[in-house]
Amino acid sequence: MGRQPPKRSSSAKHAPKPVDAVQMLKADHKQVQDMFEQWRSAPGSEQGRLAKQLFAELEIHTKLEEELFYPALRSTLAGADYDVEGGDGLDVVDTDEDAGFGDASLNGMEAEEEEETDEALITVAYEEHQAMKELIEQLRTLDPKGADFRDVLSELEEAVLAHVAEEEDVLLPMASAELDIRALGARMQRRREELSSPRAA
Repeated sequence: MGRQPPKRSSSAKHAPKPVDAVQMLKADHKQVQDMFEQWRSAPGSEQGRLAKQLFAELEIHTKLEEELFYPALRSTLAGADYDVEGGDGLDVVDTDEDAGFGDASLNGMEAEEEEETDEALITVAYEEHQAMKELIEQLRTLDPKGADFRDVLSELEEAVLAHVAEEEDVLLPMASAELDIRALGARMQRRREELSSPRAA
């Protein structure tokens, strides 16, 4: 009698994968870039619907970053734990481990300058989100088949791509190094589900 491979339990097959905040945001970036491409290649009759989907995805993504991701990074830069699980706190890598090496005052000055630079990047990210929201509001007043719509959508795409490049070069690597990105990702996933539900405002 031939041997049969062991059966995998259905719960093991369908167990949800751990959510990682950095991978989630990178997947969002890729999806939005793909949606711009789809809009360009779609027939005129489909472009209005695709634009609405694109705006909805961008709005959910920016809310996740503004409500959860950026505050977590900001708390890390301020040297405080960010509360991810409603009381458990978020594990933060201790960046003071190497403070005993080299010139302590020089290390302190460099760390302070780096923190100010990182803090400025987060502030700029909020400002870029605001500019994108204003472009989306403008697009909602325009005819999706018109030249004005195409021009403003191109402006939005350029803004999104520049913002994505900055995040993926600096903020996402910082999050990977400093935060418990699985705990943060789980919270972001729950918030995404709330924002995606039909009852979400």
